[in-house]
Formats: sequence, structure tokens, C-alpha cells
Amino acid sequence: LSCVLSVSADGLHEDFRITGCSDSDGEVMYSLDGEEKWYADFTNKKGVEPQPSFIDHMSYVEGTYENAEANQQICKQNLKVRAKAMKDTPLEFDPPSSPIVYSRDNVELGEN
Repeated sequence: LSCVLSVSADGLHEDFRITGCSDSDGEVMYSLDGEEKWYADFTNKKGVEPQPSFIDHMSYVEGTYENAEANQQICKQNLKVRAKAMKDTPLEFDPPSSPIVYSRDNVELGEN
């Protein structure tokens, strides 16, 4: 799985974009303040704006779906490159040789 996340917040709103892919599937979605604004339906080859009819509808420019489709091709190519580069990386890592303990509070040297 390969994924790119983008978050922008300047006080009033939170804008979120997710792009991800695998060998057989993909996802592109835009949201604003936690509400999905647009997503790519790669099965039906179109962009979907799932906003209810009773709100002031927000539309994306023509070509947004085609851009999402092109980005999926880039994502899948990057996924192949990364998989090849990481093919010799071990899946399991050795545990630390001794336990690591972190204090809850700040510690000053020489104080109880």
C-alpha cells in the first residue's frame, strides 16, 4: 500500500486529501472539515460529489477525475519502485537487547 496524505489548517477549516494505491486498487478523496467533498470512483470511471442536495453544492473543475486517474498510475509506479528497493529489507526486527523505560515526569540529575 502506498499513501500520500495532505492536511492544511489555518484556523477556521481543515482540508484533507488522501491518495493511495495497491497493485489492484486505488483511492483518491478530498474532504473539508471532516465531510467528504469528492472521491474518485475508479470502477465507474467518474468523480463523485456525495454532498446532499439541500446544501450549497461545491463542484470540482472538469478534469479532476482524469487527474486522479493519472496520479494512480504514478502511485502504482512508485509502489513498484519502492517494493523493488525494499525487497531485501527484513520483515521482522530483533527486539531491543534490554527494556527501555521512560519516566513520566521530567528528571533532574541529583534530585530525588
